[in-house]
Order: sequence, then structure tokens, then C-alpha cells
Amino acid sequence: MLLGQEVVTCEIVLDTLTNETVYKNPEKLPEPKKGKNSWMKELAKQIKVETTVDIGGYPHEKLIVGFIVCADGQVVGERVLMDSPLKDLEKQILSVIKNTKWTSGFCNTQAVNVLMEYPILIRIAE
Repeated sequence: MLLGQEVVTCEIVLDTLTNETVYKNPEKLPEPKKGKNSWMKELAKQIKVETTVDIGGYPHEKLIVGFIVCADGQVVGERVLMDSPLKDLEKQILSVIKNTKWTSGFCNTQAVNVLMEYPILIRIAE
């Protein structure tokens, strides 16, 4: 944030993938019900990467995933925002996101649909 600029909270936008009205920058973000650390461990446990996968010589790959956590905690509209050569991995990550139970996000004390964007860095051990 630059000096003198105000952070806009509870900005409403239309998600063009789902045609849902969603909030960006809610006062309270949705979180996995079991906690972020537990969710990241589950993500690491559930995804499988072929050891022969070619990622252009780099020991890691970055994905950015997006999804909507609805006011009731349900996940819809999961998608990859930044492509990766690891298409099977993308499907696995989106499946884990879809099957995770989330708390609601809030704006003005009301549960709202929230557009989430998560960067995920996959490190491939050599």
C-alpha cells in the first residue's frame, strides 16, 4: 500500500466464470475449517508428481489457483489462474480445494461469497 492510499474492503465484483457476485478483500477471509497449516499438509499429502516430469530444468513450479468460497462454506468455480506444465497436478490441487470444508468470509458481519486466489509453489526434490 502506498502512503495516502486506502485499502478498499468488501469490494463487490461479478465472477465471469460462475456469474456469481463475489467479494474481494472481505473484512474476514474464509479459512479451511481445520486451519491453514493442516490444509497445506493435506495438500502436500494428496498430490502426487511423477518423478520424471519435465518442468524445464527448474526445481519448482508455481501455480495460482482461484475459487469462490460461498457464504455457506461451499467451494465453487475452482480454476487455475496461471498455467503450469503439470496438468495432472493442477487437477489434484483443484480436487483438494473442492473437497476442503471452509469457514465463511464476512463483510459487515454478514457471511458472503469470497473470490480467493492462492499462489502455490511446488518444489520438486532432486
